[in-house]
This record gives sequence, C-alpha cells and structure tokens, in this order.
Amino acid sequence: MNNLINESEVKYFLYRIEKNFPNFVAGIITDRHGFPVASKISKKLWVLENTLALSAITKNRDFIEDSQLIKIKRNLDKSKNYKLMILLEKSKEYKRRMKPLKTLIKSQELF
Repeated sequence: MNNLINESEVKYFLYRIEKNFPNFVAGIITDRHGFPVASKISKKLWVLENTLALSAITKNRDFIEDSQLIKIKRNLDKSKNYKLMILLEKSKEYKRRMKPLKTLIKSQELF
C-alpha cells in the first residue's frame, strides 16, 4: 500500500523552498493531471491557484504572462507524477540558489 501524503509535510516542503528564495512569490505542487496537492501564494500575486496548477503541467502554453516573474518547473518524482512550479521575482542576486533547490528536491521523501 502506498504511503499517504501528510499536509503538514508538504506545506513544510514549500516553506523550505520559500526560505531558499527570498524573491519567492508563489509555489504549487500538482499531480500530473493538474490537481493541486499544495500551494503557497503571496497575497501580492494576482494569479489564482487553478491557473498556477495549469501552468505547472503544460509545456507549450503559458497561462501566466508576466515579464517580472521567473517560472521554475521541476518533477518531484522519477515517474513524473508530481510537478513543482515556483514563481520568483526577477533578480540577479539569487541565481546561485538553484543548486540548493535541486538538492532539496532530491532529498525530499514525500513523492
């Protein structure tokens, strides 16, 4: 039987990602069909959770068109059932934080 995903553990995972990026605006974890598992959205962002979820699973279509935001999409598991999308404000200062994000994703045991 598969392990159930605990809400507090997923929220803590998004919290750790948020702390890694000081320019964090929003983050969402979805399944491969676009169903949101967890999200953390800043109050200053105009984008809805459903729009973030659709943007996380699409490849060719972009639902969020804002030149001030950087979109980062990553698979959270080897079978590509769970996707992570992060929205960051554009900044040259925090480019070196991608390596810790990769390590954080590899070290998580939720998905």
